[in-house]
Amino acid sequence: MVRSILLLILPLLTLNTLMAQGGPVSGKEDLLRFLQEEGPRDRVNIEVDSLLVANYNKLITRNMQTTGIPGYRIRIFSESGLGAKQAQQQVRARFLSLYPGLDAYNEYDEPFFKVYVGDCRTKSEALKLQDRIRKDFPNSIIREDYIQLKHGD
Repeated sequence: MVRSILLLILPLLTLNTLMAQGGPVSGKEDLLRFLQEEGPRDRVNIEVDSLLVANYNKLITRNMQTTGIPGYRIRIFSESGLGAKQAQQQVRARFLSLYPGLDAYNEYDEPFFKVYVGDCRTKSEALKLQDRIRKDFPNSIIREDYIQLKHGD
């Protein structure tokens, strides 16, 4: 069952990628709907389970809301309670003064104030950065995140 679902989803994702690159259905936002409503009816008849369509639509919506690309960041601070927000700002300022070429991001994940640093495309790159900052931030943790590409990348 899982294999048949994957065999159905894989071509849809491939076609969705082609559509994003200006393929034959350029201008359409939802490839599945295009194929069901406007596609070549004499060659393709698509019948899809409603749960599969719902999950497909959730994936499309999530991808439209996501900015950046998958990568890694390093958490150097996470605290809650009184004074946590001020401590977050101080840690970020300290990091930026010690490592001026790197970016630092404040994040609030209730009830924790956190600081993440770096825009690493690979885990290897994140490990190198973590080794570099470990002396100043010994409790750093690597996590997967969506990162921003620099103009030179």
